[in-house]
Amino acid sequence: MKKTILIAAVLFFALSLSAFGQVAYTVASEQLAKIACCGLAEPTGTISFTTQFGTINATVSGTITATYNVPIANPTSVNIKAIDSLGVDITPAGLTATATGSIVVISVPVGIPSPHSLVLSNVRVDVSGSGFCNTSTGVVAAVTSNGNRLTVGETTNITTVLSIGPALTTPTVVYTPTSGAETSIDASNGTVTGASTITVSEAFFTAFGTAAVETGRTQRAVIRLKLAGIPTGVSILFPTPQGNWETSNADGSAASGAYTVTKTSSPYVYYRQTVATNPGTPLEALVVTPTITAVAPYPLAPAAITVSAALGPIKSAGPANLFPQYLDNCETTAVEFAKVQGVLTTTLLVPYAVQAIGYQTGLVVSNTTKDPGTVAMGQFTTAIPQSGKIAVYFYPSDTTKTVATWVSTAHPTFGSGLDSNGLLPAGGQFTAMLNQLFPTGTTDFSGYLFIVTDFTNAHGEFFISDFDNFTHGALMLVVNDANRFASGAGRTQEQGLNQ
Repeated sequence: MKKTILIAAVLFFALSLSAFGQVAYTVASEQLAKIACCGLAEPTGTISFTTQFGTINATVSGTITATYNVPIANPTSVNIKAIDSLGVDITPAGLTATATGSIVVISVPVGIPSPHSLVLSNVRVDVSGSGFCNTSTGVVAAVTSNGNRLTVGETTNITTVLSIGPALTTPTVVYTPTSGAETSIDASNGTVTGASTITVSEAFFTAFGTAAVETGRTQRAVIRLKLAGIPTGVSILFPTPQGNWETSNADGSAASGAYTVTKTSSPYVYYRQTVATNPGTPLEALVVTPTITAVAPYPLAPAAITVSAALGPIKSAGPANLFPQYLDNCETTAVEFAKVQGVLTTTLLVPYAVQAIGYQTGLVVSNTTKDPGTVAMGQFTTAIPQSGKIAVYFYPSDTTKTVATWVSTAHPTFGSGLDSNGLLPAGGQFTAMLNQLFPTGTTDFSGYLFIVTDFTNAHGEFFISDFDNFTHGALMLVVNDANRFASGAGRTQEQGLNQ
């Protein structure tokens, strides 16, 4: 009986030694303020497992598992090490970290002396999917332990990134010499007035990265500019270098020089940082002033030229271990920095129109900006296809009366030729009876008309008829002055008849 009791006591003592031989860890993390959405390999803060104060035991064999709420982007290069209370590296051979999917499993070997800390670092995560932008959830890891203990329970949720959001601010434009406007390009002759300086800033201090928190970073920060709305004949030159930036390719490699963007070229321009990033105040920014030129044939099509931006390097076919990289699905809002504008109208005159006492007037306006071209027309330069609205101005013979202007703003229930936006397309004809254009309350009219089109090369015909014994028709007179345009600049004179 005594022997049985002794064996039981020995077993109890052995089990007690095993139980009390576990190390108890407190868990803490370095919390990054924000990372950029659309990032394929964004940094996270380190997680530290520190032996509880007063612990003198060595570790037993076991595992610690960290399950992140987003996929891990660099499973082969996550890092785990052990340091003593003085910060000296005491990492034993058996301490490893294996990452798969969104999970990191730390294998803890037996015998790591206390006090010490296990530090999990260089965990990069993929936040390029939908739903990650503008979230305050951040990056969280659920930590569990098998073998050694966590002092705050079996499961601990550790925040390593406080929030995820856009990396760039919407570009701003400052116009020289007048702030707050944009470069103006004269549609009739290509003259460029002023210059627009575009600024793209990081949205938070570490958006372009920091050496201090980004172990394993292998690429410089890149900004991709996207141009839109460039009409035929306009070229935009983006120079290099620009401050701490130089032109690059989508993957962050060096580019051969400046970018020239046209209607038919790629709409993208890439700049990369030439110096190490420096988190702090002020926010870092790319500042660039492009040069805009325009060439014939004129007129240029009316246009609002815009720019938006995205953070790069943009994901490419390059090596997967290049960090960071970004999908191109986080474009900023586009802002206008240049405008093509000018005289792009035709004014037609109807000397006499009547709608009264059995007489009616019919109108036909043709948009002849679609034509056979130079091969068929010889010396005549082809027109630039355009579409636009039509406005009819009424001038009654009784000058004491007024009739409100009619403007094509939507597809009417009468006549024909306008599209759903009230525009007459190139090659189209608009037809209507005069009384169909009258404002509410007007029933008759006698006088003359001015018809102004938002496209060049308009022509028209009108006819007056009682639809019985009398019909009179004539061409509308083109009022535009052909001589105001430079000779040889192309067919910009709207076929003016100097009338």
